[in-house]
Amino acid sequence: MTRLAVALVFSLASLWAACRPASAEVFVLTTGGQVSGEWLNRDETPRKKFVIQTPGGGRITLDRPQVKNVLYTRPEESEYERIRPSYPDTVEGQWALAEWCRTQRLTAQRQTHLKRVIELAPNHVEARQALGYSQVGGKWMTQEDVMISRGYRRYKGRWRTPQEIELLEGNRKIELAEKEWAQKLKRWRDWLDSNRAPGARESILSIDDPHAVAALARMLQDDPSPQARLLYVEALAKIGTPQATKILAICSIEDPNEEVRLTCLDHLEKTKDPDVVAYYVGKLRSKDNREVNLAAKGLGRMKDPSAIGPLIQALVTVHKYKVGKGSPGSMTTRFPTGNSPGGTGLAMNDGPKIVSVPHKNQAVLDALVALTGEHFSFDQQAWAYWHAAQKKPVDLDARRN
Repeated sequence: MTRLAVALVFSLASLWAACRPASAEVFVLTTGGQVSGEWLNRDETPRKKFVIQTPGGGRITLDRPQVKNVLYTRPEESEYERIRPSYPDTVEGQWALAEWCRTQRLTAQRQTHLKRVIELAPNHVEARQALGYSQVGGKWMTQEDVMISRGYRRYKGRWRTPQEIELLEGNRKIELAEKEWAQKLKRWRDWLDSNRAPGARESILSIDDPHAVAALARMLQDDPSPQARLLYVEALAKIGTPQATKILAICSIEDPNEEVRLTCLDHLEKTKDPDVVAYYVGKLRSKDNREVNLAAKGLGRMKDPSAIGPLIQALVTVHKYKVGKGSPGSMTTRFPTGNSPGGTGLAMNDGPKIVSVPHKNQAVLDALVALTGEHFSFDQQAWAYWHAAQKKPVDLDARRN
């Protein structure tokens, strides 16, 4: 930048700071045209006319119906429009005008003149750097140029690979589809309590879109009506995806209604899904004895021999319970009993205790009998010996003899 250009920029900036013009507006006319200038009768109430002082010193009066809208502009923008023609279309002139725009925080206008500078002088270092360029392999490149050359694309404010964008777009479509199904199911659920119930049942039972699984799962968990939940179970069974099948398995354990649980089992029994078997085997180790027996019922229906070993281990399970009332350190009254001599007195209460209680699980035994055809009652050792014998390898040499 030449000394003359620098002097020009800062002399103009100083002059502008000392004598800042009044704000200007753009008056959009109902006929489609525009008038720019200072709004002289801004405070008129009620509004009847617009009196405008134009940049050239003239004055225009417009009736209110003639003005469609008023666009407000900063004083700096008006001054920019006034002085712009006085700067020559040269490297020095455009750079000087870009610098003036920087001092006035006119970002968009500055970008315009910086771009003109590098059109006139492609290797103008200051203009290139101001526009975000840097030297990469001997070429001027912006960050955007560099990222694009590396295969990245701008997506929602971040640079991402095409594979990431494809995945995100796919997830977005799935989310939209799931939200749409949630809205449909809510509407049909409301219909179940009205004279539109037959149509609602038919709509729910006809669902076969995997995108409906998430909404069906939420309805299955939250709906208090067992009859409505049975409809959701049927819909999930019809969809039949791994996710839908997993939800049915969970429901067969956790739903409070026996009919709903058994309906889930009816559908799961047809799938013979090994993932469902694995889920039930995991539940055999539950701290809740009820879940242990419900899982055993499921394994008995699935008929998978791989469950025999875990079932044997779950024939008798030990569960912990909290017993006793009162809080530690409190006093309780003690009365004499036949086995406890002495009179009435006070005793310290140790509070509730945790006790371990063994349970013989009938549902586990029933499942073992159904899977093996054998019956060793709750004798885990006998079952273990039998199971080990089934897995013992055949002695081929003995067979030859």
